Amino acid sequence: MSLLNVAVWGLGNHAKNRILPALSAIDEVKLVGLCSRNSKVVYECAKQWDCSGWNNPVQMLNSNEVDVVYISTPIGVHFSLAKQAIKAGKHVWCEKPLTCSYKDAQTLVSLAKENGKVLTESFMYLYHPQFYRVKKFVNDSKKIHSVVCRFGIPALDNPGFRNNSKLCGGALWDVATYTTSAVLSLFPDQQVEVLFSEVLTKENFSVDTEGRAVLRFSQGTTTYLEWGTGLAYKNEIDLWAEDGSFFTEKIFSKPKEYIPQYKIRDLNGNESLEYGEQSEQFIEMFYNFVAIMSSKQKITAERKLILKRAELMNNIVNFNGV
Repeated sequence: MSLLNVAVWGLGNHAKNRILPALSAIDEVKLVGLCSRNSKVVYECAKQWDCSGWNNPVQMLNSNEVDVVYISTPIGVHFSLAKQAIKAGKHVWCEKPLTCSYKDAQTLVSLAKENGKVLTESFMYLYHPQFYRVKKFVNDSKKIHSVVCRFGIPALDNPGFRNNSKLCGGALWDVATYTTSAVLSLFPDQQVEVLFSEVLTKENFSVDTEGRAVLRFSQGTTTYLEWGTGLAYKNEIDLWAEDGSFFTEKIFSKPKEYIPQYKIRDLNGNESLEYGEQSEQFIEMFYNFVAIMSSKQKITAERKLILKRAELMNNIVNFNGV
């Protein structure tokens, strides 16, 4: 496969601190350009990474140098930008979640399919050795009885779009999507039913701030998901099987130097501590995205995953207790 030329659309702190360094670390990818409305940031980043810089996205989308556009903008504009990029003949790698609407996700998947373009959703933690270890516990266990998954973060000093409902701010889309994507990835071939969900908003807030959901998978596993903003930090997954249990922290967001720890209990509750591998999950994610590009089977599988995630989020949002 020839070298993939990637342009990054959106230059917030996340893109500057994690995305640009990760892309630049991969031999199969060349960072050819950056796009943002902020002229100063474009100039500084383009100089630092020795690539083109655009303030006008039309120029980026019209560039023959660009094969892939990585979208790193507020959630609420992902749909519009991804649609533009696909119509311009570009493959799209997009920050999670791809959209905050099941209908919009369906539209983008159909558009990508019609135009022969790859579309991926950047749940970076799925590609870290830590998550592979969790999956191994699931696959090796007799049966998973239940999963408890929590992700909550303190209030941010500069929340930006996260406090803007028009940009899909709030805990549901920014935080809960991690928990739902995790359990869907652990039980990929099963159907899932929402038994209960609630999405709550604290007084005087313009966006939702917390929520929880109980899901039942078709082979009997129950999962309890909980998420929130403005809370003490929590980032963990706890699995209870018929023949043991497994717990690990920082399953989602983690620094690149993080070394995972696994607390494992056998049938009788005897606990052992296991250490995992250090890895930069964004680099691992991009290696996997490169692999997807040349595999029709993986392209199709990613489209199905995108739709399954979006459908579950839709069912959680619209749960009515009936």
